Amino acid sequence: MLLSLSKAIEKRLWPYDHPLRQFELKQDVLYNLGRFADDLPIADLAHSNADDLGVLLHMNRTHGQALLTAARQFPAVTIHHELRPLSHDLLEVSLRLEKTFEWNDRLHGSSLPFWVWAEDHTGSQFLQFANVLLRPTTSNFRLDFVVPIKGSRPPSISIRVCSDHWMGAEDVLVIDLDQLVMPPASANHTALLNLPFLPLAGVPDRRLGVAYPEIASLNSIQSQTFWPIYHAQENVLLCAPSGSGKSTMAELAAWYVSLPA
Repeated sequence: MLLSLSKAIEKRLWPYDHPLRQFELKQDVLYNLGRFADDLPIADLAHSNADDLGVLLHMNRTHGQALLTAARQFPAVTIHHELRPLSHDLLEVSLRLEKTFEWNDRLHGSSLPFWVWAEDHTGSQFLQFANVLLRPTTSNFRLDFVVPIKGSRPPSISIRVCSDHWMGAEDVLVIDLDQLVMPPASANHTALLNLPFLPLAGVPDRRLGVAYPEIASLNSIQSQTFWPIYHAQENVLLCAPSGSGKSTMAELAAWYVSLPA
């Protein structure tokens, strides 16, 4: 609502005015458009022809051609989507935004910013959002949203695309989730061991104390994973945030391999 109000002030138009008033059309064309075709979507006008639009306006072909040109240059984006469940409570929504209008450098400039966001079925909560730029050479744009599915599955989510500058240049796609199959919830994770921070001095290879003089003890993640990484001959996948010491654990595994048999 705030974005629509901001654009109305910028364009000096009422929010209920026809979006094609943003073009330099003659007043009689705009008047007849509002009188005879105010409820027709701009996409339908863009897929028509000059003769039919002239008849629709109760005017001639020249006026119909002017309206057709404006409709085809009105910023429009078509939304395509794919759903990829990642886990029992995470859903990836892969979007492809297709530009479906004719670019005019004088009207559109070098780029057009669009807001893209995912919202819940009530329209009251943002799940993800992004700002994208469409350029003259852009035919489509890909974007991935990962949205949480918590508790009972919502009936739907909505993807909304809205121009940052053009009034009425927006679209919404409601994605039905009733038929979506999510993976079952995994079993409980192994409980954390009740371990203190392990001192590096306890590692059998004394060279490690010389190699890592700044490390007195391992942190919580390293302490929990030290034994399978350093003492077991099995593959280990360690996933943790940046700066949590994963590289150090990989180096310790390399030190273990270098120990004499």
